[in-house]
Amino acid sequence: MGSDMNAALRAYDKRGASGRNLAVGGLAALLVVAGGYKATPSVELYFAQPREYAVAGEEVREIRLEDGTRLFLAGGADVKVRYTRHDRVVELGQGTIFAKVAHDEGRPFRVDTGEARIVDIGTSFEVLSKPGEIRVSVASGVVRFGRSGWFDKPIELIRRQSATLDRTGLKRTADVSPDNVARWRSEWVEYKGTPLRQVIADLQTLSPLPIRIADESLANKLVGGRIRLTDPVGQLQNLAIIYEFQVRRSDNGLIVSKN
Repeated sequence: MGSDMNAALRAYDKRGASGRNLAVGGLAALLVVAGGYKATPSVELYFAQPREYAVAGEEVREIRLEDGTRLFLAGGADVKVRYTRHDRVVELGQGTIFAKVAHDEGRPFRVDTGEARIVDIGTSFEVLSKPGEIRVSVASGVVRFGRSGWFDKPIELIRRQSATLDRTGLKRTADVSPDNVARWRSEWVEYKGTPLRQVIADLQTLSPLPIRIADESLANKLVGGRIRLTDPVGQLQNLAIIYEFQVRRSDNGLIVSKN
């Protein structure tokens, strides 16, 4: 299955209900004759009716899927969930999700977002999807992360590992503590003597704008307090007042610097 097959299926779909049934039957027969019988679950997945879920920008929502998987949504996330006898697929349009996947050897769990495909191999992980960047961080287990398609080779991420896919390609990033993966699930987080860089990294996850610290000494400044991660811009402005630094907007996002 791939983009060409998707286009062909959409063309068949436009023929109407009777034509669609005939097309599906003919396609299934063709796949069997051609030795492509293993692709028929993808046909079933294509016609599965999705369940749609979404959250507002400052909202966190937990969804329990029919197999027991827990799915957390934040950052304006919108998803479509399709379950069949063979597959469990979540399509992430935008925003951030955290999946705590119920193990099922017979039905792989995967997340499709933009150009990326993330396949669970029994784990819990976070996926962040923003224009031009997709990031995956693993709290437990193993995840296979790569571009959608047949020819791009994915990478495997295990507990504590993180990676991004952007216009420069697929690459590993700095390791993360499992406790820091999707901290926004509790919405409010208590910080005590924490470097500003860590707090901003947490706020960055749900921020609609990139945040950059211009000064290294400011990045190491220790801060504390109860911070609402689902309000990244407002909380950053509050921190600026308390700890006397400046937040200014540029064409590339928000820049944090000394007064």
